[in-house]
Amino acid sequence: MTRFRDTPVCIEINGRFVRMLQLRRFGSQFRVHAWSVFPRLDTKSDLSQEAARIAAVFDRRGFAGRDVAFCLPDDSVLSAVIDLPPLKSGAPIASIAAAEIGRMFKQPPDALELAHWELPMTARHGGAVASMVVACPHATAQPLIESFDQHDLRLKAIVPRATALIRACVNEADAPDSLEIVISVGWTQSRFYAVCSGLIVLDRVIENAGLETLHRVVAGTIGVDTELAAIALKDALRAERELLTDPDAAREVQEHIRHYAEAISSDALTALSYLARRFSGRKAARILVVCDGDEAPDLARELASRLSFESRVCSIGDLPFDGVETIDLASRRALLAVAGLCLNHQKGDAW
Repeated sequence: MTRFRDTPVCIEINGRFVRMLQLRRFGSQFRVHAWSVFPRLDTKSDLSQEAARIAAVFDRRGFAGRDVAFCLPDDSVLSAVIDLPPLKSGAPIASIAAAEIGRMFKQPPDALELAHWELPMTARHGGAVASMVVACPHATAQPLIESFDQHDLRLKAIVPRATALIRACVNEADAPDSLEIVISVGWTQSRFYAVCSGLIVLDRVIENAGLETLHRVVAGTIGVDTELAAIALKDALRAERELLTDPDAAREVQEHIRHYAEAISSDALTALSYLARRFSGRKAARILVVCDGDEAPDLARELASRLSFESRVCSIGDLPFDGVETIDLASRRALLAVAGLCLNHQKGDAW
């Protein structure tokens, strides 16, 4: 009999959807065991509102066991670059990091769960090393534990979305000495990540660049419901005429797309300039675009042309999983962060 091991069911509630994925591991090989992507009750719903629906999906979609892991949204994570003593100094670095980030965000240090890592190839000041510190307040984690527990689901891990996302879309072996740039285009928020040697060295919000804003503006411009904006965007980006039969309307939508892509590109160029100064000698190799909307490939091309980089839209189709062909293309993009969560700790060894 072939022996296998299931990962916890990895869950993300972000943007417009709830996303769930479970992998089954045979030796060193992973296979998609079960998955689901379904609309949230609304874009502001939290886990306490969605937990009953998530529990019901377990049986309907064939998920195994009752263990879960949760992908913590970026806006629920406290993060900062802080100068800390070197790891080899013997100093109580975790306590110092908790005190510093607690002071910055007005949180009690003993009420935080945190992780930290030194940024590679940075200048030291007075023996200190620039380190990325990320923290989750107990006040955020405890309601998650309780909401899952009410539905007989055991929370095994809470991992920041950025960490899970980078694990899924950046392969350190591809370019160990270069900077990888990841632009995550989300429904309510877009973010810029820079990764060096597999570690996040910069994480910043791209202001006013959520897809929701673009869809709302386009819908208002042509006088349709927001739900139809995606069709209008596709028409404008691909010169189709499913909805935009008026050439003037098409030009207006194209202008909104240009402004949107320029806003992201401008912010990205500012971040790239900062990275060039801080990590001299390390150059960005390409742009990895994370976006689960149908406009993902077109936006990637727009950004690549403005930033003069090669670009690629990331999806779990890029990962060495069996069974990905059972998932539609949009859901392959949507499940990227939870795929990274399934690969928690050295490609699943911790599970």
